[in-house]
Amino acid sequence: MRARYSARMGVGGKTSSGFARATAVAIGVVVLSIGGVACSGSDSDSNASSSTKAEASTTTPTGAALPENAMLGLDRVTQEFPELTKIGKTGPDETAIDNPMASRAVFYTDESGEKKVTISVSQYKDVAAAKKAWAIAVKASKGAPGGKTGATPKLGEEAFAGTSQVGDEMHYGLGFRDGRLIIAWTYAGLPVSDDNSTKLTTLAGEELTAAKNALGNQAAG
Repeated sequence: MRARYSARMGVGGKTSSGFARATAVAIGVVVLSIGGVACSGSDSDSNASSSTKAEASTTTPTGAALPENAMLGLDRVTQEFPELTKIGKTGPDETAIDNPMASRAVFYTDESGEKKVTISVSQYKDVAAAKKAWAIAVKASKGAPGGKTGATPKLGEEAFAGTSQVGDEMHYGLGFRDGRLIIAWTYAGLPVSDDNSTKLTTLAGEELTAAKNALGNQAAG
């Protein structure tokens, strides 16, 4: 997901270019809105993220937060990734693309904070707005340095996945659009493997169900 376009962490005020990195590539992760909750990175990463955000966002984020029950709980994430034992930060994703009506980003980490899985969900006013934001995210992800497109996950109506690498650090991310929602997941500090990517895909599918149950008709087209 790597190309995330923002150096700001939507929920904690810290630079999170590492996460953005992963997001951007996988887009949705991609540039999506997930970048806001990630790991730290270099100044050059932050600058690249900032410039992507400036190009991608056309309005100021509203800051509205999706309800917590729209997100998967830590207990479910821990079932797939036992290393992750706590929630680092959660709140509106200030790095979300193109001013969604509401959003939320969460990252689940180990005790050291070095291993993490991050998720972002953005809700747009209508399907057209979600499609526009998705197109921006995909374009940014494909153009991210060090990014490599992966197999398209069978999620939602439009999906994207990939890996990104900066130095020795590699990330995997995926993102997808379904109706008015854009959902992005990424992991970092964990081995990039088929097994971990499959686990992330499984959780992403369950996240869509959780978001739809929480938002009802507000998630549909």
